[in-house]
Amino acid sequence: MAPRPTAGLAGIVHIEPLDLTDGESVSACYAAFRAAQQVDEPQEPMLGERLFGCWLTTGWGGEPREAWLVRGQEEGSVAGWYRLELPDLENLDRANLDLIVPPQERRRGLGRALLEHAAGRAAANGRSVLGGGARNGTAGEAFARAVGAQPGLVDIERMLELGPLADGRLAGLRQEAERRAAGYALVTWAGPVPEEFLDQVAVLYAALNDAPRDPDVSPEKWDAQRVRERLNERREHYGVRDYTVAARHLATGEMAAMTKVSVDPPDPGWGHQLVTAVTAAHRGHRLGLLVKVAMLEWLAVAEPQLERIVTWNAEDNEHMIAVNEALGYTVVDPPATAWRLDVAAVLA
Repeated sequence: MAPRPTAGLAGIVHIEPLDLTDGESVSACYAAFRAAQQVDEPQEPMLGERLFGCWLTTGWGGEPREAWLVRGQEEGSVAGWYRLELPDLENLDRANLDLIVPPQERRRGLGRALLEHAAGRAAANGRSVLGGGARNGTAGEAFARAVGAQPGLVDIERMLELGPLADGRLAGLRQEAERRAAGYALVTWAGPVPEEFLDQVAVLYAALNDAPRDPDVSPEKWDAQRVRERLNERREHYGVRDYTVAARHLATGEMAAMTKVSVDPPDPGWGHQLVTAVTAAHRGHRLGLLVKVAMLEWLAVAEPQLERIVTWNAEDNEHMIAVNEALGYTVVDPPATAWRLDVAAVLA
């Protein structure tokens, strides 16, 4: 496919498809990503290059995607790029956009040129809405406002320093949770979801649909096949270490709650909270607290070098925020906002 010329402030910008099998180009996109994050989110843990490459090429949920870039003036460099994710199971009207321009290339029209191109690609794929996120107070937020995007859900980042947990707090919290969670037993596994748990884990992922979301975003439909194909078969390529703690209801055998944390080997001092879910039928038994305390106890043995864990919650997710604050999580850095942009408005 030939590059598509797009008018920009610096003249003609050549936007070309990124060959997702081209390791050198993916590495150049990673360099641009690192440069942007070091300015926009300097305190945020950096994805390792392998994990970044997996996210760029296959994503977290396995949705179809395409990526486009602008070559830099230096040999092998990239001046800007975007990744367009095209949901294929629900939200078929949306395209999720990640757009990166490193600081040294900004204010030359590259961002707007890439946005216009992405809108054209979204329209070509039958999508009418572009969605994306940006940390408040960064160039990403300023860009979203400048192009007329509408703000939506606000997510807040919290961090737990693991050193202070040596004061015995976990033991007290576990006793509190176990009193309320009589009749439940813990189940743990490292790595992919075991085959025998696929159906029940699908129910737990579906329970996340109760969490706050923007009204125009449809809930995800989960079954065992989706867990197997969209999670298990992809995460084995990421090179990360995944840990899961679940709670099973002894009387019915139902999986009632689950929490999952990941550690990226290039930066093993950071843990990343991926998901915590409790099914509606089993809420009110402190199961969220129980599985998260058990996770911290497990990580103290399995990942003794771990120093902190980061998690994100919608600002109005009161229940999970209360659990995290009981554990000692505190707010770090500005929140992030989800932005929505009509494709037709961009193309007009």
